[in-house]
Amino acid sequence: MKAKPDVKKKALHRIRIAQGHLNAIEKMIEKDSYCIDIVHQSLAVQKALKRIDMLLIKNHLETCAIHQIRDGEVAKTSEELLQLYEMK
Repeated sequence: MKAKPDVKKKALHRIRIAQGHLNAIEKMIEKDSYCIDIVHQSLAVQKALKRIDMLLIKNHLETCAIHQIRDGEVAKTSEELLQLYEMK
């Protein structure tokens, strides 16, 4: 990953937030917490991961994808981005 320094810092910060939410979910399950409260934490993890994805995709477009296109690898870039949509 050729991340800009600020992107790397933000991504690591956000992954730590997601880990914190996951740890909270684990403790809540162990304590037999209210199901809806657990789901709220789960949704927070999903939101945090989505933000990480968007940050990394933006970084990819601004760095790797530009270099690939300049190097004539348009098909590779297109395929990578289209595969992201298939994963949804």
